[in-house]
Amino acid sequence: MSNAREYFRKKKKVRKNRLFKTIRAGGKKYAGKRNRTTPTKAGHGQAAYIKADRIKAERVKASPIKTDGKRSVRRRRGRRLGTAAVLCVLTIAIAAAAAGLAGHTYEAYEVQSNQVLNGSKEMEYLEFNGGILQYDSQGVTYINKEYQREWNYSFQMQEPFSDTCGSMAAIGDIRGNRILLFDPSGKRGEIHTQLPIRRYRVSDRGLAAVILAKGEDSRLEIYDGLAGDLLSGHDIPEDSMGYPADLDISPDGTKLIVSYMRLTMGPEEAVSASHIAFYRLQKVGSETVSQLVSSKIIQEDIFPQVVFLDSSHAAALGSGGMFLFEGNEIPELLEQIDLPEEERAEAYFSNDHYVGMTVAGQKEKAPLLKIYSANGELQFTKKLEEGYDRIKLYKEQVLVCRSASLRIYEFDGRLRYSGNMPLPILEILPGSKKYEYVVIDSASIRQIRLH
Repeated sequence: MSNAREYFRKKKKVRKNRLFKTIRAGGKKYAGKRNRTTPTKAGHGQAAYIKADRIKAERVKASPIKTDGKRSVRRRRGRRLGTAAVLCVLTIAIAAAAAGLAGHTYEAYEVQSNQVLNGSKEMEYLEFNGGILQYDSQGVTYINKEYQREWNYSFQMQEPFSDTCGSMAAIGDIRGNRILLFDPSGKRGEIHTQLPIRRYRVSDRGLAAVILAKGEDSRLEIYDGLAGDLLSGHDIPEDSMGYPADLDISPDGTKLIVSYMRLTMGPEEAVSASHIAFYRLQKVGSETVSQLVSSKIIQEDIFPQVVFLDSSHAAALGSGGMFLFEGNEIPELLEQIDLPEEERAEAYFSNDHYVGMTVAGQKEKAPLLKIYSANGELQFTKKLEEGYDRIKLYKEQVLVCRSASLRIYEFDGRLRYSGNMPLPILEILPGSKKYEYVVIDSASIRQIRLH
């Protein structure tokens, strides 16, 4: 009996040691084999305990596989759906806020800077290179982009008239003989004419086209404004060509547009006609020649204003409508916009991309504002019930001033701002940021921001 007891005691000890090794090894070596062991009666409790521990160990080993599978995928999907829902809500909220701001009409503003003016009542202002030119008959001052006085230049003129193109500005004496050219750094050139100045325009490169009075006729001359040299010129017989009402030179200085007007006496009344002529400016040897390259005669209407929108687009603006031209070498008619017989254009205004007009009708008391693109597409129309003193185009915004009142429209028809300034507005310019403007009155230059 003692030998039998010793045998079973040793056998039990061996099984116990094997179990410890299995547990320490994570159940790798004996996993799946120990399930075939049938406990004896003498070791039933221990065998059940061992089997339970083994099953627990197998579950511990198997659980990461299940977690990394379906449960892990579900958790990730849940997190993704939650993140997507949050982003969706935020997107909707941002879009709603943007739509609210886009349709919002501002009625107030804050003054960001205020500069007191000490000029004369006859002072004129115009936008130049992001800053402001302030001038009268005695001199000019340039106020830079930071609204600081950068330079000034004194002169004496009877009737100063200004023109700007890109980084070049000119101030000339109408019925006088002097034109001064400036850039943002100061004076750049000076032109002296032999005949009285009627009209002139300057290009971004410093070329100047000048219409001069010559007795009962006129003369057209082209100058290098930076050097002050006369480049070319020719007489204009008004009995055959007509009276040169207006002209403009392209920004690159290669083309010239002139509007000639004629009145012919008919049996019962005078008949008006306009002649729109394009000249190409080119060098032949050491001389610059103005060559007529295209023209158009328009009967029974006058076109007192012509303008280059850019170097390849021009417009002739008349009381009965407008003609739009396009061409780098030889400009040709692109679009003709005619007004109904009962309507007449009151005023025109333009920028580098658009041209607009106010139209008065016989029945309608309020003028109608129309704005067209360079190719003749109607971009904006609005009845101006409150009237206007001046209208400015800035990118795709329309700034309408009437005394101290200011209204700003977007091209899509939205009223962006409606309010009043302290004093009548002399000039309004775009600021450096969105919804910022520079308002000039007789007392100050104020930089404002709508809110």
